[in-house]
Amino acid sequence: MTVNWMALVQVFGATLIVTVLVVTLFVVGIRALSGDKKAGAYASFAGCVAVVLYGLSLIVF
Repeated sequence: MTVNWMALVQVFGATLIVTVLVVTLFVVGIRALSGDKKAGAYASFAGCVAVVLYGLSLIVF
């Protein structure tokens, strides 16, 4: 049995990038909620939901 190290590095990199993206979108949404920019907050949270649903669709299908 051999391990495809390049594929493992690619999955790790993609996971790291997507995690940083979701956390950043969520923090921007929370910061926008504390101000008067409700539409920006909802758009940021919608981006989080879209990324999570896309990830789930990749796992399920």
